[in-house]
Amino acid sequence: MKKILCIGVLLGATILASCNGISTYEDNEVAAIVNNHEITIGDLRFLYPDDKALDYLDSVIVTELIKQEVQEMNLDISPHLMAEESQDDFEKLPPENTKDEGSKQVRKYAIAQAKKLDMTPEEFQQQYAKKLNQQSAYINTYLEEKLGGGNINDPKWIEKFGEEYNDLIEKLVEENEKEIEVLID
Repeated sequence: MKKILCIGVLLGATILASCNGISTYEDNEVAAIVNNHEITIGDLRFLYPDDKALDYLDSVIVTELIKQEVQEMNLDISPHLMAEESQDDFEKLPPENTKDEGSKQVRKYAIAQAKKLDMTPEEFQQQYAKKLNQQSAYINTYLEEKLGGGNINDPKWIEKFGEEYNDLIEKLVEENEKEIEVLID
């Protein structure tokens, strides 16, 4: 019986350790450096649940590279920012009694993230929406500059765009490879 209990405890500890993600790190710890810009655990923690954040580190690095490229090219992101009234709607936490499944998920996520970040769910949703809007604007500005526009209703264009996008991002990462340092596993 004691052997089974020990195996159970060991197995449980192993499972918990593998599920921790970034939960054992402090917010100010640096996860990666991209061209002298630090991406902290707090940055990851804000955007993603602790147990999934490391899965998105590469994506956060690419987003930072894109932001830096747009700034270096001195491009204006404002045409790609969400319209103010749409942004206001996105920043609002869905009501507690919502019937919409998507809104329920948004609310659940905002509550969980706000709790670990010592914020109210409303504060989290507002800041999260602003962050996503800004990131999207940088990405869309960069893509439009590099790849031009297109018809999102045309499946052939979408397929071609996807390939060009992947090639563009791969090239951007390769060009900056020496300036990307990942400090966390």
